[in-house]
Amino acid sequence: MRLVVGTNFDDSLIEKIKEYPVKYMFGSHTKTITGHGRASFVLPQIDENRFKQHLDIIHSQKIKFLYTMNTATLNGKEYDETFVRKVQEEVDYLVKTGVDGFIVAMPFLIKLIKKEYPDMEVSVSSYSRVYNIREVEEYVNLGVNTIIMHEDDNRNFDLLKEVAKYGKTHGVDVEVLTNNSCLWGCPYRRSHDIVSSNLSMEDGPKGVWFEYPILFCATDVRNDIANIIRMRWIRPEDLHYYEEIGIDRFKIAGRNKKTDWLVKVIKAYSERKYDGNLLDIVSYPQGRAVPKVLEKLGEKDNEYEILTKVVVNNSEFPPNWLGYFKYNKCETRSCEECKYCDMIAEKVIKVNGKNLNELKLKKIDVPIELIPRFNNGQDKE
Repeated sequence: MRLVVGTNFDDSLIEKIKEYPVKYMFGSHTKTITGHGRASFVLPQIDENRFKQHLDIIHSQKIKFLYTMNTATLNGKEYDETFVRKVQEEVDYLVKTGVDGFIVAMPFLIKLIKKEYPDMEVSVSSYSRVYNIREVEEYVNLGVNTIIMHEDDNRNFDLLKEVAKYGKTHGVDVEVLTNNSCLWGCPYRRSHDIVSSNLSMEDGPKGVWFEYPILFCATDVRNDIANIIRMRWIRPEDLHYYEEIGIDRFKIAGRNKKTDWLVKVIKAYSERKYDGNLLDIVSYPQGRAVPKVLEKLGEKDNEYEILTKVVVNNSEFPPNWLGYFKYNKCETRSCEECKYCDMIAEKVIKVNGKNLNELKLKKIDVPIELIPRFNNGQDKE
């Protein structure tokens, strides 16, 4: 097992996880010239000195550090020679500072890095959304060292098996993301990628304090709690399904989380076991962030508060529940027809102490009129 963990730039985190199989950590400055995969307002503020100090501590534990340059867009600035030169200077600075590699989503940036540093380790971000073997081939031809599969692929075992086999024969690593809680088949994902990328750019929008696609996502979860089971997180107990097909590199997201939370998650995946609410170790912004955001806006009838009452009893999953996905293809079968995740949800989920079949929740629409209120009109950061 090799764990790849997001850092929150708390030096004590490194000491607390040194007993676990963490081989890589990843992160970035809060705002960068290219942008990256997390909105700046959820990340700690760090300057160059703080970055270098933390990097040195990571290296002292023989852990490698990958810098996230995984923006989903450059907003057309690839055509600006001055901008491209500044990006090259940024890469030079990071290499001299001691980063061991980069996590990148855009082929343009992969080319830019590999041209000057052909031996530099580059991982293809999950933001690249690799969905088939041909895409893997193309990225390998660009010179990448690791393919980070998007979590949507986590239960597509036919694809993962072939990607792992291809990676082994071509000397390329394959990595899967364990603990994100994105919707399966999410129609908001690409919008969210671009929003996050823009909100982490040095010249990005000012004053924004919440990523609005999460509100859309939370509404879908609020209206159908079984969507939590459809999400492509991986339980610690189920890592063996991936190791059996040749994948032993697991990403733990959470560079916007507190140290105690990250340690708990790393411990659970290292020990392949977690007794409690599965939502304690996955990102779950739908139930953690959205209710607080609406409370901050002064919304009296908070329809999302129910999401804070959801418990997914990790010990109640049938032992071989994930094996179902080896033989049933979610990509070609509708959830409405299948109902497998609905059945699992009935077994493992309680909401405010009630089974799902006892809930009487009236469906709600996205309160889209709230979105302009997620900008306070000035840069709070």
